[in-house]
Amino acid sequence: MENIEIERKYKITEDIYEDIVAYFEGEKIAPKIELQNDIYFSPAHFPFFGGEIDNECLRIRVLDTKNVLGYKKFVPKTVDTPAHCIEHELEIADIEKLKLILNDLRINEAFTLKKKRKTYIYNQMVKIDLDKVDNLGSFVELEIIKEENIMDALCVMDNFCQKFDITEEMRNVEGYAYLLFNKAKELKKTTKM
Repeated sequence: MENIEIERKYKITEDIYEDIVAYFEGEKIAPKIELQNDIYFSPAHFPFFGGEIDNECLRIRVLDTKNVLGYKKFVPKTVDTPAHCIEHELEIADIEKLKLILNDLRINEAFTLKKKRKTYIYNQMVKIDLDKVDNLGSFVELEIIKEENIMDALCVMDNFCQKFDITEEMRNVEGYAYLLFNKAKELKKTTKM
């Protein structure tokens, strides 16, 4: 069975970030706070980053209480389904041993992404993740948590975005890994000049 994730991510200003935090504080909803250290990997024979279509990622997420190996593949929207990600995750005990296995399979460590995440639940249908990502800035990610009525949940997402003046122009479909990879690539270009 596939684990399907329907989400939207937006690059937001610091003011919008603070407005969202203030809204949830006003509603007396406390966030779950996590520091996430994501180590991304890419196969040598078929790189996940820098190609024509970057729609997959493999990462180890290091948290305070556990470590999770995750694979994600973006699936564009069709007439019948919204854009979504297929995601598989597995808790792991030994990061260094897993890195050795991946290295032997010629799946190389690419880079590390660090973020602080505040998670809230909105209208019992949508998970709101407020992220401060090192070297990238502030983001909000909205994810449907109840798939019984996707259309209602999509309306809840739209209403949330309207409430905080989050526009489609702010939408990010690339994901943090690709933003960080592209930023590092641009930085390398400018330092070579």
